[in-house]
Amino acid sequence: RLTTRGQIIVLREEGLTVLAIVDRLAFLTSPVKRWIRRYAETGNLTDLEDHAPRLTTRDEDVALIVAIQNNPFSNAVAIREALHLDVCTQTVRSRLHEAGIQHRVPAIRERQTEQHRTGRLQFAQQYGGVDPEFWSRVVFTDDKTFASTNHDTTGPTYKRWLEVGM
Repeated sequence: RLTTRGQIIVLREEGLTVLAIVDRLAFLTSPVKRWIRRYAETGNLTDLEDHAPRLTTRDEDVALIVAIQNNPFSNAVAIREALHLDVCTQTVRSRLHEAGIQHRVPAIRERQTEQHRTGRLQFAQQYGGVDPEFWSRVVFTDDKTFASTNHDTTGPTYKRWLEVGM
């Protein structure tokens, strides 16, 4: 794309008219005029930025990350208010996402019923007397995660993408 834009400018500087450039390059008139005008105004042939200016500074981005790391069970609204940022909550979420920190809702374990308890008791009674060699080939697993702090773990949390194994 840049070479075509460059060709337009070179042909224009050689004195060709817009229509002559259009004929030679088999291009439409409006983009040829646009690139000639943009080059005359800015001296640049690259695409313009198509996004709004960034609303947070690098220091604010770092503060967001530190705040979530210190309190991963907080939410975007609370962090925004704690840091006194004048941005929407989606901006806070976007900055955390850019840093590789994802919002997660913890899985909720189902409550153990009487049927579960009965099944566990039957299992214990059935396999209680089995020799240790049998148990050496059995693998027990669990999905529990423990935190070393007293955070409320019942609500949503933020975690780095790599921490959740994705």
